[in-house]
Amino acid sequence: MDTAHLSKVLKDAMKGGKYSLGAKESISGMKGAKAILLTRSVPPLLGAKLREEAAKHNVSVVELPITSAVLARMVGRPYNVSAVALRSVSEADVKQLLR
Repeated sequence: MDTAHLSKVLKDAMKGGKYSLGAKESISGMKGAKAILLTRSVPPLLGAKLREEAAKHNVSVVELPITSAVLARMVGRPYNVSAVALRSVSEADVKQLLR
């Protein structure tokens, strides 16, 4: 995983304001999302629900090899962030994150 690219994608999404932070918010904000980023800290049942909703809405799921604390630092939040739904990410960026 290219953390520099991930950081760039997240910064662009934060500037545009087209994202949902957190697992529960990502589930409710799934419509219109292009990608869901999941950390390894997502609880198994919640992760399964996120993947199921993503499949329903044809949204790409990117499994990140980082913890929710690391993702929180990347998006500039003082609390753990286990999932992020991105609505303004390009298809090329999604493909690069899926590698």
